[in-house]
Amino acid sequence: MPVLACLVLIWLISSCANLIVMTWFTYHNIDVIERYLSGCKGIAATRELWKGGFRGRQMRLSIIFATMYMPGVMYRRGDITKIAHFNIPLQLRRKIWAIYIWLFVNAGVLAAVYYAVKIAR
Repeated sequence: MPVLACLVLIWLISSCANLIVMTWFTYHNIDVIERYLSGCKGIAATRELWKGGFRGRQMRLSIIFATMYMPGVMYRRGDITKIAHFNIPLQLRRKIWAIYIWLFVNAGVLAAVYYAVKIAR
């Protein structure tokens, strides 16, 4: 059981660190990234809908990640221009991908910890 407690603690610290990094990133870079995507009506609509609060900035980053992750779908829906995701500088794209990969890994670890707890009972 102590190993499981250590894994949970590591996951908790990693998740909190991920949220802190994501919050810092959005407060410093979201407006810059949106300027690169100024011709995209989906990005502009999300900015108008969610504004600039904590949750709003997270949602705006999520739509930007969706633009990078599935540009074809976003283009077919009419949310972005055909090559909008290439307007974001490579350095910022890499940072966004790193944040979301970290988030997905945390979610996977949480699922593994859940099953470990379930099996341990």
